[in-house]
Amino acid sequence: MKVLPPKLITLLLFIAISTASLAQQNEKLIRITGTVIDPNSNEPIQASVFYEKLPYYDDMGISSTNQSNGVYEFSLIENQKYIITVKADGYKPISEEFEVIDKGVGLIEKNFKMQPDAMHEKISLDNLIFSRGKADISEESYTELDDFADWLEKRPNAVVQLEGHTDFQGNAEANMRLSEERVLAVKEYLTKKGIKKSRIKTKAFGGTEPLTRERTPEARAKNRRVEVRIIQQ
Repeated sequence: MKVLPPKLITLLLFIAISTASLAQQNEKLIRITGTVIDPNSNEPIQASVFYEKLPYYDDMGISSTNQSNGVYEFSLIENQKYIITVKADGYKPISEEFEVIDKGVGLIEKNFKMQPDAMHEKISLDNLIFSRGKADISEESYTELDDFADWLEKRPNAVVQLEGHTDFQGNAEANMRLSEERVLAVKEYLTKKGIKKSRIKTKAFGGTEPLTRERTPEARAKNRRVEVRIIQQ
């Protein structure tokens, strides 16, 4: 086997390093930004967004979303392929291949909607009925609430969030107050059944998340609801 002279090896190494350095200088960085949100509520999610350059993973990093608006941001090399992975507590991770193709503006918007994992999905208390415009729980609702209390009792580690919704018509502030009063009424009922207050969170949405925009009595009744989100099980 022929051994190359030391001077030639040094020259070849210099050429290789210079070529790599020149290539890096010519690489154009493109700003990647977007939001990470919950698909049901459209609320921002506190998430971590990872990127890894293919095929050798020689460029990688992480960006955390802004807690107030769910926005993330980083810069990637133009015309390169990456694996982008998004992770957040309570949601199924997202992992997908992404090619950085700039359309002349130096910015690419990439948004993500994360699906809740099975433990964080919502269920609706369909038979929960309140007096019109009030937070008084009707006797017709007791059976469903008793069943739900039993469910919680059998799962001592479970933590839930009660989410109150009203019809979108009428005064927005009044609707928000009413939805809050209703979830608090449900929480009080459950605590009287022996469920610890610390296991029941509440959140009011008012009329901001209607299931339907129709104005029929049936549609309005459908919008007036309390949903349960399983936070921990």
